[in-house]
Amino acid sequence: MPPDTSPQLHVRPYVAADRPACLALFASNVPRYFAPEELAAFEAFLRAPAGDYVVVEREGEVLACGGCYVREGIGRLSWGLVSRAHHGQSLGRALLAWRLQRLWVDHGVSEVAIDTSQHTAGFFARHGFRVTRQLADGFGPGLDMVAMTLRREDWLAGADGAAAALRPSSSIGPRA
Repeated sequence: MPPDTSPQLHVRPYVAADRPACLALFASNVPRYFAPEELAAFEAFLRAPAGDYVVVEREGEVLACGGCYVREGIGRLSWGLVSRAHHGQSLGRALLAWRLQRLWVDHGVSEVAIDTSQHTAGFFARHGFRVTRQLADGFGPGLDMVAMTLRREDWLAGADGAAAALRPSSSIGPRA
């Protein structure tokens, strides 16, 4: 098999100059994954991101963004977005791996939580997250809020291979 010569992904800290690209990522995911009413909250977040917020780029193009922080001893995932045109290309997996690594190793948490929608809950479930609560139309009409958690011990045990699938690969640039 020939060596992989595809351009590598690079994860780096979000900077204010990334704002237009991140807003374009958001727009590409409305209305299926985000309600239009959520734009104002995302714009406010981008003005002063909480915790670690990063972008994933390839050859200088921002393809995804997302963050993580710790609240009351629990790791939280925030505003994870992948360009709709690039869904299914493992960018979400790379972004999740970076965020989990950051929370497990750098922040030492034992549990990570996320509030996501019914449209992305399956992605997180495949990586070991479990549903703890669901609220119909919690993000807007037709977008349920699905609360999910992942315990570090379950991740390390490789629930359904999730831990192995999310080990940071050499194709992901250095951590911020």
